[in-house]
Amino acid sequence: MFTPAAQLTHTFSELEQALNDLTHWLSQQAENGFVQASCFTLPAVAMGDEHEPVTQIPVSRITGDDALAAALSSYQQWFIQPHHSAKASFRLPGYLLLPTELKPQLQLYISQINDLKSQFKAQVQAAGSRDQKFALVHNTLPGLITLQVYRHLVLLPHEASRLGFTWANKQIIQKIDKDVLLAQLMTARATPPPLTDALTWQQCVDREIYDVKRLPNSTELRLRRPVKTHPMVNVRWQEEISPRQQQVKAHLPLLLCQDEAPAITELADYPPSQQRARRAASITDDPLIPRLHIYPYQPKT
Repeated sequence: MFTPAAQLTHTFSELEQALNDLTHWLSQQAENGFVQASCFTLPAVAMGDEHEPVTQIPVSRITGDDALAAALSSYQQWFIQPHHSAKASFRLPGYLLLPTELKPQLQLYISQINDLKSQFKAQVQAAGSRDQKFALVHNTLPGLITLQVYRHLVLLPHEASRLGFTWANKQIIQKIDKDVLLAQLMTARATPPPLTDALTWQQCVDREIYDVKRLPNSTELRLRRPVKTHPMVNVRWQEEISPRQQQVKAHLPLLLCQDEAPAITELADYPPSQQRARRAASITDDPLIPRLHIYPYQPKT
């Protein structure tokens, strides 16, 4: 019977081997002239800078052998790098294009890799509390960034007519029920975070409960959580598929198998030179509960 640590180590070793097999196979196809590669390199986030507002991101494009090498390396970029923030995940937008006839073999590699990634994530999640998960991962595989292991590789299911790389920096906005929020706060009151004084924590949550209860009945609540600026790719399919266009996260180079190359809109520096005007926000800029990103919202009459 494997211990959780031994099980995790075994799955990770299998995942490494599966990625090595994919890397070897893709390198062989490249030697035969069957791989077109293009990637957009982004600057690493320095340790301590992960919470700084993102105002500029310069982008550099690489192609050919350099792009292929960067892509293959990115698929196994799983550990903390020296002087780089462990809280700002590594990203390498781009794509690898192979002929249609190679898709069945590539699908087998990708399916095996993604299955192992899912197994690895399930084993971590089964460890218990957040502290128990952290201890399991970092005692077993020191310096591992689990998010970068969890990310599935993306093989596009259909032929694409266009890949439009762009930036996303939207906000998540959700309606929050007051009674549900109050129940969550009462639960949180009894469970102080690690390394937090219990009395100080209870006083903090009591204040949050009071602030929610004293709101006028007409006031609604919204969760408005900012999403970190990240690259996306808008994929437009060649076939008459509904929806004809799909947005995919561009954390790692996409894989696609088709004989006709899609049109490409390259990833430009952030911020874009032209940005769409947004509607004025209906939510106040003053949070009710800053740590939970909860804002009051007064519906228009």
